[in-house]
Amino acid sequence: MSTASPSGPFVMVVEDDMLIAATLEIALESREYRMLGPASTVEEAQRLLETSEPDIALIDYRLATTTTEKLLPTLNSRHIPICVLTGADELPPAYAGCTVLKKPFRLNALLDALKKATPN
Repeated sequence: MSTASPSGPFVMVVEDDMLIAATLEIALESREYRMLGPASTVEEAQRLLETSEPDIALIDYRLATTTTEKLLPTLNSRHIPICVLTGADELPPAYAGCTVLKKPFRLNALLDALKKATPN
């Protein structure tokens, strides 16, 4: 087992289900992705973005009693690719330019979406 720090793309995770967030973290770090978060609220994600510049954001559409729609302008203005993880059948128009992965999704589908969004 390697003890080296991950050196791949910097991925922000915004997910309020801690089991899903932990699974994403384990799966991505084992493939050399660097992690920012997880954040479980839009406010927490905004605070993380004040001091960090992720290569891509993995965001759950629905967080407890709200959605991540308020986070989209910040991510878009900074040209951070967005991959939305959702169980919803339809998303509001604000999410039109985002990659969407329907929950439950396979790890290979997530890795493919990350590779397409972060060409490095």
